[in-house]
Amino acid sequence: MTTKLESVKPSEAATTAVEVRQLSYRYPHFGLQEMNFAVECGELLAILGPNASGKSTLLKLLAGSLQPSAGAALLDGEPVHNLHPRERARRIALVQQESPVLFSLDVLSFVLQGRHAHRPRFGFETADDVQIAEEALELTRATHLRNRLVQELSGGEKQRVVLARALAQQAELLLLDEPTLHLDIGFQVELLRLVRRLAREKNYAVVIVSHELNLAAEFADTALLLHQGEALAHGVPGEVFRQDLLEQVFQTPLEVFNDPKSGRPRVLVRAGEETDETGD
Repeated sequence: MTTKLESVKPSEAATTAVEVRQLSYRYPHFGLQEMNFAVECGELLAILGPNASGKSTLLKLLAGSLQPSAGAALLDGEPVHNLHPRERARRIALVQQESPVLFSLDVLSFVLQGRHAHRPRFGFETADDVQIAEEALELTRATHLRNRLVQELSGGEKQRVVLARALAQQAELLLLDEPTLHLDIGFQVELLRLVRRLAREKNYAVVIVSHELNLAAEFADTALLLHQGEALAHGVPGEVFRQDLLEQVFQTPLEVFNDPKSGRPRVLVRAGEETDETGD
């Protein structure tokens, strides 16, 4: 039997979910430099870099909540910042690091907010909406929280519920800003397995911002490494996770090797060593 979450998928003919063309953004004292890349349907892209490298800004540009200074992020050829907010909410789901709850809501009601853009403007949720929300809670192992108030949840519990709300949107582009924040290592791995599986099975495109280099290397199909607002490298993890690049970006002595089982890159900090700041 087909579940409601499985019943709505992007067109199988579509290959590119979002295309970034000559995209840039300027703050008074910082800016994202011009960049070009694409995220395919079924792909999980990890955006990597230290604090203040522009990761969250890039995610907001992909979501259409910021208007670029130049260039565009295109969804089916249309700049995402030009889409009507309801259209963006149907097609793009953004999970930010902190998702404030302005009103006292139980978890099921909170997850049902993800269905808002799919309902008539003044309509109420349907039985289908409730089923989709319940399935999203089940996917994120949060069904037991359905009657709890969101304000009473721990950081990890809230992270699961916020992800469930995004899944309930059934968007073709899923944007996650530090999705493993507040989670123990076991659920970090489980969550990333889930979003990678959703990308492949439902043809979603998933973009995550992460500080967890080894988790990103293990689960991402491609990676984008940012340094001071510049896209320093983009490609499969084996191309991006180079020792010289990572040491340049993170200013820390590192060792990069391939895991003998998965073949994926692994990153270790070389404790007790210092970077040579003289350049000699």
